[in-house]
Amino acid sequence: MKFLQTWKRRREKKYLIIYKRGPSTLSLIFAGMAIALWGLFAILSSYPFGLYLYYSVVPKTSQILGLSIQETSRALVANEKENIEVEDDLQAVVEIARDPNLPEGQYLNIPKIGVQTVIWEASNENYEQALRKGVWRVPEFADPSGSGQGRPMILAAHRFGYLDWNQDYRVKNSFYNLPELESGDEIEVVWGQRRYKYQINLVEEGTEIKDYSSDLILYTCKFLKSPVRIFAYADLVE
Repeated sequence: MKFLQTWKRRREKKYLIIYKRGPSTLSLIFAGMAIALWGLFAILSSYPFGLYLYYSVVPKTSQILGLSIQETSRALVANEKENIEVEDDLQAVVEIARDPNLPEGQYLNIPKIGVQTVIWEASNENYEQALRKGVWRVPEFADPSGSGQGRPMILAAHRFGYLDWNQDYRVKNSFYNLPELESGDEIEVVWGQRRYKYQINLVEEGTEIKDYSSDLILYTCKFLKSPVRIFAYADLVE
């Protein structure tokens, strides 16, 4: 019994000393690192939900892209009505043989940034239905077959998307990585079982389209809510 009492007193004395000293500097460092890592994980994991919440609370944010394109389209049409000449070589009609091995429909592939998606058609009034799925072709402008009265083809998409867009869907079906494109990068459009190949000549930021001489223009918002856009201009090479 005396031995047990002595051991008990020694143990109590030991823990009393530790309690008075408090945690060591090393333990505080590890605790801080653990809290920081958990905080970072919480921020990253909540990012898609945050985007969805923002689009829900501020629904007009998701309409900025389509509305600005509508304004661009109206301005171009107005210019044409005022007899302001549009360059004849904006969209050359190129005869490309039909390949029955290609899928029917219309698709956009950008190997460098992993885009592999359908090109959705919708009117200006219903553009959000197309943007909700991915990439939208602005109807007043051309398609690869050469329609559009000398205008370029314009494809628009959101960058960030919605809660039900996982990262794989976002990369493949939106312009999330559009800023990574550079001059010389290739773009492929499959349209009516014909393959059209384009090459990027310029990627820039701005508030409106500046160059209608390109055959293809890709277009997205830089931030969730901002007048700044990202434009990628490309020319048809074959």
